[in-house]
Amino acid sequence: MPNFMKTYPRVSDLEKRAYRRLPPFVGAYLFSGTSQNQARDESINDYSTIKLFPRYMRGRVPTDLSCDFMGTAFHAPFSVAPIGLSSLIWPGSEVALAKAAAKAGYGYALSTVAGASVEQVGPAAGDKGFFQLYAPNDRALAIDLMKRAKEAGFTKLILTTDVPAPSRREEMRIAGAPIGSRSESSPTLRVLMQSALHPSWSLAALAHGGKFRFRNLEPYAPPELLANITQFIASQINGSLTWDYLDELRGLWDGPMLLKGPLHYDDCKRALDAGLDGLILSNHGGRQLDCAPSPVSQLPKLRKQLGKNVILATDSGLRSGLDIARAIALGADFCFLGRAFLMGVAALGNKGAHHVGEVLIEELSNTMIQLGVETIAELKEVDSAHLFS
Repeated sequence: MPNFMKTYPRVSDLEKRAYRRLPPFVGAYLFSGTSQNQARDESINDYSTIKLFPRYMRGRVPTDLSCDFMGTAFHAPFSVAPIGLSSLIWPGSEVALAKAAAKAGYGYALSTVAGASVEQVGPAAGDKGFFQLYAPNDRALAIDLMKRAKEAGFTKLILTTDVPAPSRREEMRIAGAPIGSRSESSPTLRVLMQSALHPSWSLAALAHGGKFRFRNLEPYAPPELLANITQFIASQINGSLTWDYLDELRGLWDGPMLLKGPLHYDDCKRALDAGLDGLILSNHGGRQLDCAPSPVSQLPKLRKQLGKNVILATDSGLRSGLDIARAIALGADFCFLGRAFLMGVAALGNKGAHHVGEVLIEELSNTMIQLGVETIAELKEVDSAHLFS
């Protein structure tokens, strides 16, 4: 049995292997942002500018990574982020990641536009699952999706606001991606050739039916649009969310609700005033607006403005347990990581789901030992230095 921790001791070590195993049109979806990729790169690089100050002479420091987040006990303060089309990146990744998360005790968030359904993933995620909702224009559809999610075991809802319209995704266009940057859903000769040259991905796709599906949304598509369901999805979720709609959804969901995407104080305050339980600062991994600031750069300021009792999570740019420690020291209660986990399954298949979680937990624990802190509560009090105003 291979020792992945020796060969791939960091999440970044998985990147080259993931690139090699994925067809270019899939790799472009996983790795690219939009425009010049500045927001994507800054979201990653801003973490390297954060310095944490260790305290020494404390003897042996046993670490406890556990935390309570929104009424659920987690063994570590992070979750797999909601990732649309994650079964395109690696077929079957939703269930594999949910099972790995449940076994290790961190979270898993399922996207509305993932390949697997809430019914398939909910039992695998257990009590640590989040369901991410792209609010559809059709209110009846929204109500039914939330009902299905609740019945499948999801108790926490993430409402996404940072996709008012599709971005241009230039690198996906260049790579010939048929989903996300084009309206056609049928594979082109170019896509078929790319798939044939990357047999690991193609065999995994064949093992899962050979065709990417949107199982959460397929039951609602008119028969005439099932052949091109992306057209139906675009008609439902692009630019659909407004403050009035958010107020409606808050009244319909009887559990914890997070708003994903705000970066401005006024938006954060309006969401909290509407009764949302917390916020996920996000620029959608740099995929939407290339001049958007990195979430971690806004974290210290928003924590100060909103106060210490507001639930604040963050995503975008995290690649390591050290990054998780940095985010928590700057004011985050919880972290969501997307590309890191998808790189794992792209590089190593289902075993990569477990490996990335193990790397993050080991790195976070070691970082806390080096800093001289035992608990996540103590980590929040670590002195830090950063460049963010």
